[in-house]
Formats: sequence, C-alpha cells, structure tokens
Amino acid sequence: MAVHPRLMIGAGIAIAGLGLVGAGAGATFTAQVSAHTTITTGGVGLSLNGETGSDVSLDVDGKTIGSHFKPITKDLLLKNTGTLDMASIYLSLTATGCTGGDSESLAKALHVKLTEVANHDDKGVHDNKVVHDDAVVFDGALCSFACGLDEAGVTPPPAHADVGSRLPHAPKADESIRYRIVIQPDDAEQGLPTAAQNTRTSVNLVFTGFDY
Repeated sequence: MAVHPRLMIGAGIAIAGLGLVGAGAGATFTAQVSAHTTITTGGVGLSLNGETGSDVSLDVDGKTIGSHFKPITKDLLLKNTGTLDMASIYLSLTATGCTGGDSESLAKALHVKLTEVANHDDKGVHDNKVVHDDAVVFDGALCSFACGLDEAGVTPPPAHADVGSRLPHAPKADESIRYRIVIQPDDAEQGLPTAAQNTRTSVNLVFTGFDY
C-alpha cells in the first residue's frame, strides 16, 4: 500500500499563574504538541488483451477442428491497470468435460502449453513490461493444468485459496506480462480419438491478482 504522509507539527508553550507572594510562590508550566498525517489508498485492476471484466472472450482460430488439427495459439497480454503493485498473480484453468459429461473425450485428449514470453521490442526498450527470458509455466494435459505451478514451500494466505496456481511473476503498476497458450492433441501422432467427434469443450482462464 502506498502511503504519502503529510506531517504538520504545531507546538506552543503556555505559562500561567506565575507569581511571587512570600512563601506561597508557585508556577504552572504546560506544553502541548500535535501532529496528523494523511493516508491514501491505491487500487488494483487487471486487463487481458486490453479488455476488462469477468467475461473476456478469447477469439481463437480452429473453432471447428479435425482429428489432427494445427495447434491453436493465442497470445494473452495481462496488464496491471491499477495503482498498486501486484504481489502475486494466480491462474485457474477449467474446461468442460474434465469432470465428465459429453465433452470428456475431447477435453481429456487435449494438451496445453503455457509460456511466459519475454517482453521487449527490437530496440530493447522495456516499455513498462516485465522483461525476462521465455519461461514455460505449464506443459501437459489440459485437464491437469493446475498441477505443479505453486512454488515449493509457499503457503498462500487463506484469501488466496481456490484461485488456481501461482504464476512465476507479477506485474507492478502499469506493467504487463505476455503469455502464449498453445492447445493441440495430447497424442500428436494419433490425434483425437473417434469418441471426440462432434463434441465441444469450453476453456476458461481466470487470472486473479493480489497486492499482498
């Protein structure tokens, strides 16, 4: 939390009752001092590919696919639109069919790879982006995406429960991180199973950011 204190100090000394009257002489000294500060709070916010809200649609190619389809690739630009630095970012991915139903054959036959992409232009200017080498965040079956992302020995605060797995980096205020998601058959040689014909699955990604 950013705190911008403004401190004003006023001091005064009042002297009263000073008198000398034989043995009854007495004096009273009083002093007062006061101070105040102003505390300003910031806010948090995220956008994905320039859009905000809880229902951002990712328009990707390959909506209707065959058994040996070309990998579906989509870049995701996650930006911290708030005034506070993000301390942590969590990602939850769900897909219809992973827990059964008509979409199960298709969902469980898909493979997903998520990469945190280095962000810089040809001139090497950072341009308010988190800059680092490409890093694979997850590479495995779609329905087991949430496994293995959390840092060893890190226990998330209770408020961070049920929001998925922690991502390697978090953007500061006005910074962004680019991710690339690739979806393809889990068995590239065999392709999708026959049971996956004429089915569909919806993949949902939820990024959640925290300032602590």
